Amino acid sequence: MEKENMNTQEEEMMTSEGPAEETKVEETAKEATAVEAAEVEEEEMSMEQGMAELSNMSIKPGQVLDGKVIKVTPENVFVNINYMSDGIIPRNEFSDDQTADLTTLIKEDDEIKVSVVKVSDGEGNVLLSKRRAEQDAAVQNIERVMVENTPVLCRIKEAVKGGLRVEVMGLPGFMPASLASASFIRDLSIFVGKELECQVIEFDRHKKRAVVSRKELDQAERAEKRAQALTRLQKGDAVEGTVTKLMNYGAFIDIGGVEGLAHISDLSWGRIKTPADVISEGETVRVLIQDINQNTGKISLSLKTPESDPWRNIDKYTVGESYTGKVMNIIKSGAFVELEPGLEGYLHISQLSEGNVEKVEDVVQKGQEVTVRLSGLDKESKRISLSMREPGSDRDFQRAPRRDRFESSDRREREPRQRRERGSRPSRGGGYERRTLDRGYTDKVDNLTIGDVFGDLKAKMNFDDED
Repeated sequence: MEKENMNTQEEEMMTSEGPAEETKVEETAKEATAVEAAEVEEEEMSMEQGMAELSNMSIKPGQVLDGKVIKVTPENVFVNINYMSDGIIPRNEFSDDQTADLTTLIKEDDEIKVSVVKVSDGEGNVLLSKRRAEQDAAVQNIERVMVENTPVLCRIKEAVKGGLRVEVMGLPGFMPASLASASFIRDLSIFVGKELECQVIEFDRHKKRAVVSRKELDQAERAEKRAQALTRLQKGDAVEGTVTKLMNYGAFIDIGGVEGLAHISDLSWGRIKTPADVISEGETVRVLIQDINQNTGKISLSLKTPESDPWRNIDKYTVGESYTGKVMNIIKSGAFVELEPGLEGYLHISQLSEGNVEKVEDVVQKGQEVTVRLSGLDKESKRISLSMREPGSDRDFQRAPRRDRFESSDRREREPRQRRERGSRPSRGGGYERRTLDRGYTDKVDNLTIGDVFGDLKAKMNFDDED
């Protein structure tokens, strides 16, 4: 009986718990359904708000936007610009290189600034340009550096007539030849491919074109280098230099950031017509500092170093021996013959031939190669005497007598001066030039004597008759 009662109680308890659990499950299901409905409603509202925001967002050509790359192909870049349509950048608006593979230049999720070209390209995309966005930014930057007078880096692209084509901050520019350096540059192609600091002196915003100059910056750099060099270099130093420019009167040589001038007479020990005969632009040479002017900063240079002096090896020449030389100059009394550059001897007219020579040109000509004998050598005064006469026939020569400066060879001898007859000369007592005397002959005044004159007067005045 007890067991039956216990079973009956358990059954009653189970029967009473069943409806309660079912009620809880139903309540939980209702709550879940309500949450899901709320989430869906929020998503729908957020989508509606987003679409509303996108529909309210307006863009226009020329506007610069921030975007994020969502896809890259070799020819196009797709960008999310937070607009109802995505943007597309074709290759020609991304890079100057029309053969470039864009997948090698940019990747997905990269941030990028773009400029709107067209709101719709006809296929539902916004046409964008990376190059134009960079140009717009460059315009602002160039205008800023012009106001601040700040130097900018320019890439030299090409040498053209009148100057250089450059790229400055992504925009095209031009550098006139006169503003490329503080000094004249004959060949501007030496700058092509280099990046140089320049100043923007003019800018056309409409054409997006700049004019740049390097002259003032170059002058400042040279002044600083010159000041440093003047404290470092000393008169008499032998230094290495690079020939920068050749002129008719000499050569300009860079000796470590500062230029000096080597006059044409200091370029060689021998005779030269132009500096190009011995050196060329761009050549590296060893020069001697002859003088430094601390006030003007001018430096005088010379290629005639003591080591290159031909007189250092004069011992290889022997008096009495014959050598080959070149006639460099002819004067009235002889000729100068070059044995080697910087070493000349004097060939007197009397040593040109065994016989007498009227003119030097009758025997030798300028530029002619001749064989001469070394007849004399004075190392102290650095003089060399030469001869073309046979050995043993040397004679002491004297300079040809100097012709009188008033005399010429083709002038006829002057005839003796003829004595002039005296003309009539008036006098107080009356003139007499010629008259017939009472003696019955005609005489000249020059042949009269005082007695003749007074005797004649006495006869005319008849002093004897009055007595």
